[in-house]
Amino acid sequence: MTEKGIFSSRQWQQTPLWERLVGIAGFLLVCFTVVYLTHAALQGSDNPPDIRFELVSVRPGEASYLVLVDVSNSGGLTAADLQLEAQLRGTDAPPETASSQLDYLAPDSTRRVGFYFATDPARGELVFRPLGYREP
Repeated sequence: MTEKGIFSSRQWQQTPLWERLVGIAGFLLVCFTVVYLTHAALQGSDNPPDIRFELVSVRPGEASYLVLVDVSNSGGLTAADLQLEAQLRGTDAPPETASSQLDYLAPDSTRRVGFYFATDPARGELVFRPLGYREP
């Protein structure tokens, strides 16, 4: 009696075509995923966080104005405990400052934050800036 492998020719012939195609597609998907993750790990950037701000909206409230801003990190490293500041300039009153904090902002990600002001931001100029962060 001869030994047959796991996939004898009879078993291979009995396997439906669609099942073989699904198996091949799954194998290729795993191979491409491994190649992509290896490439991404080797090409990782050590650039510091590059924080950018985009004004989304200003919503009036009963006693204040809520300024919603999308904060993005286009740098290569994560920013933890990111301190943010918004300043309203150019009104009749002295500049008004508001601050916010993000616990975690990964590379190539965006989070929405809110700043509260007593003065209508439409009457002045909003200036945003990051104050500091720590590495996780």
